[in-house]
Amino acid sequence: MYIKIRSDGSLGLGRGTEGAEEITLGYGEAHMISAALEKLAQTARSYKQEYLKTTNVGGGNKITFNRADDGTITISGDRQTYICTEDEIRQMADHLKNLPPVEVAPPSDYVKKIKPSEGMCLAITNGGKTINVRLPEAAIIQTALRSSINSRFFNEPISIGNRKFIVSRSSDLKWQLDDASTTIRFTAYEVEALVAGLHNGVLDVLMDVVKSFGSDDVSDIRVKSQLKRIEQEATELFGEDKGAKGLVKDLTKTTKKIIGIDEYADERAHKFISMCNHVYGQMNTKYIEPLFDLFSKVFVVENR
Repeated sequence: MYIKIRSDGSLGLGRGTEGAEEITLGYGEAHMISAALEKLAQTARSYKQEYLKTTNVGGGNKITFNRADDGTITISGDRQTYICTEDEIRQMADHLKNLPPVEVAPPSDYVKKIKPSEGMCLAITNGGKTINVRLPEAAIIQTALRSSINSRFFNEPISIGNRKFIVSRSSDLKWQLDDASTTIRFTAYEVEALVAGLHNGVLDVLMDVVKSFGSDDVSDIRVKSQLKRIEQEATELFGEDKGAKGLVKDLTKTTKKIIGIDEYADERAHKFISMCNHVYGQMNTKYIEPLFDLFSKVFVVENR
């Protein structure tokens, strides 16, 4: 039986297939499946256990571990059934306990992850010039750049509290990013790499948060602690706003999808960028700065 970390961050278990027919589970479920496999290997016969997935990956919602009266071992899930030897079961259990961390693509030549300081965690750089940005700022700049690619002329001033940026395109081949003191220029080729780099950079920073929760039995508690923080601070922020309860609920729900241990790796960045775009583009402007301040704390590991 093979074990693989798929490109979407989930895990695949299978044999004799390239991936279309395999049992799929979330990366964060590995330690639970490992424990179930160890129990299966230790039981001589007449044993059955069903594990209900906590993620929506694959074609089913459970994995069944079975040992028949004659000792035959089967694992079933996602419409697949595999007959395994006891050695295979023990090997899989061991491998699932010792998976490598989920790695993400490096940001790019134009985006570097830096040691977080006051929320600054990514550096946009080119031609010897650098602008350090916070995670929500990276999300908004990335969206502006994506919008500019489908244009002949583009100019968007971005204002987040005291932080000011301008994303502009003056011709088919010329882009630039400005802050209060620095101008960085990009060509058409470079700006496409910059857009991809910002996405990967955001994901890289988010994965540091996910990794900080670990994959042990109390990792869920650590996640819930951060969700509670979002809920409490957002509730205080929105105060008596007539839509406060709904806003807090939506933010908490989205945060869970971003930092939850069982979510797809690449989707975390998409969800985070979408959340920042919603705050910046749709919410009352008085909430933008305090919410982005909160995001810069919750979604960044300062002491790494």
